[in-house]
Amino acid sequence: MSETRKVQLNYPLDRLSEPVITRLVTDYDLSPNLIRADVEAGKGGWIVTELTGETMTIDRAVEWIRGQGVGVTEAP
Repeated sequence: MSETRKVQLNYPLDRLSEPVITRLVTDYDLSPNLIRADVEAGKGGWIVTELTGETMTIDRAVEWIRGQGVGVTEAP
């Protein structure tokens, strides 16, 4: 089943260079829609995105993101 889920990705400084959004498209076939962000070089930051795709694929992608050291929370 396809769905759209809004999540916030919380990047610590040492994970800013990870191509997380690119991998969501290429490896998980998801469609991210970036809603807002606050990311600063030297500080880290966050991105709110809507992920559209199959429910189980989104679940797997979220677990992969967490495994990369990037925090994931549900966004309102």
